[in-house]
Amino acid sequence: MIPLSFLRRLRGALLLTAVTAAVLAPSTSSALDPQLVPSIGADTGRFTLPISCQISISGIKLIKIGGTVDIQGVAPVQLGPGQVFYLSQGSGALTLPAWLTTLGGLVTINKADAVVTSLKIGATRSTPATVDLASSYDLSVQDVPVQAGKPVTVGLPKVGTFRVGPYTAPADGRVQFRFEGASADVTLKSTSVGLKIKVHAECLASQGNALLSVAVGSQVDSSKPALFEGQPLSYPAVAAGNLVGIVNSPYKCDIGGQQYDVGIAVGAIIPLAVKKTGNISFTQASGAITLPAATVNRLMDAGVTSVQGKVDELRLIVDNGTPANPNVLPGGTAIPATALQRDTPITVSLPTTGTVTAGPFTPGTSAASMVIGLGSAAASLQFNGSSQVIKATCPKPEPDALLVDAPII
Repeated sequence: MIPLSFLRRLRGALLLTAVTAAVLAPSTSSALDPQLVPSIGADTGRFTLPISCQISISGIKLIKIGGTVDIQGVAPVQLGPGQVFYLSQGSGALTLPAWLTTLGGLVTINKADAVVTSLKIGATRSTPATVDLASSYDLSVQDVPVQAGKPVTVGLPKVGTFRVGPYTAPADGRVQFRFEGASADVTLKSTSVGLKIKVHAECLASQGNALLSVAVGSQVDSSKPALFEGQPLSYPAVAAGNLVGIVNSPYKCDIGGQQYDVGIAVGAIIPLAVKKTGNISFTQASGAITLPAATVNRLMDAGVTSVQGKVDELRLIVDNGTPANPNVLPGGTAIPATALQRDTPITVSLPTTGTVTAGPFTPGTSAASMVIGLGSAAASLQFNGSSQVIKATCPKPEPDALLVDAPII
């Protein structure tokens, strides 16, 4: 139970950290719903990247216009050397801007067919470095109603979800998931006069193409593929240039001289990039502490039936930014009394009501990106309603549990 309360504190801090870092929480102003928390080691989220599309008709380049690519899926929080991994439960949309339908409105266009002919997702330093989803999935729509001044959206994929991979991780370092570009063919149609206008779009990210980064380390068992399925994944749309999601990071916490496995989940809305003269703050953050059934049973075997207390400290590690090692819970946060039940995993929301905000974090003047990950945590715990305080310490995850890898633009 101690790890649970400590995790809760960590969770609160992680909420701040996750908010600052990157991965993810539902865009609501309430505490995190335990039913939305993914498995320990899973990172769920939805990303909306601004893109710039070169529009051509009959091979003639006409104009560059803005759009968005919306990607939702599940990735691992950490990887082992040479481990096979995937981005799973994928879905999303490519939205081409209103210029197309404005053009169509001039000639009574009322329908459109669209085919995404290429949608490339990269995983840097991995094998392969890039996967083109269009080679495996039907990314098309037919007879979409066209309204002048409204964008054209192509759902991805046409049926079900997509799985990106398999990739093979490098021996060490970090892997960065990236949007490497997309192309689409759009046919604008007038059903009244039989007219067709064929438009081609070549699209690239316009404000940085990084989605998230994953650290690789020997501490992770690489014998099995890192593939998550059946995770809760139903996020609302987020504004372009942001992500919303939840990261549930593995921690090993020392409580009373014994090591316990716990999960600290954090969720928030997080910017995907930061301006050189700007900063990042993360809003609507919330979190949860998760105790697997094995940890609950170990605590109960030690005589613990309930836990409460306070998370005293949760630090972030900020590469290429300041502050470099902030405690995001300077005043601490309370852990409510929680009962344990044998063979039953536990998820406790932190804070129990409302959300928190973290930041601002300011990028370094010469860095290409600002990376924020989870650091160490500490808590003061009380078991079984006792007034005796037991200290809990949780070193930073190994390898790193990265929350955000934001390009500096």
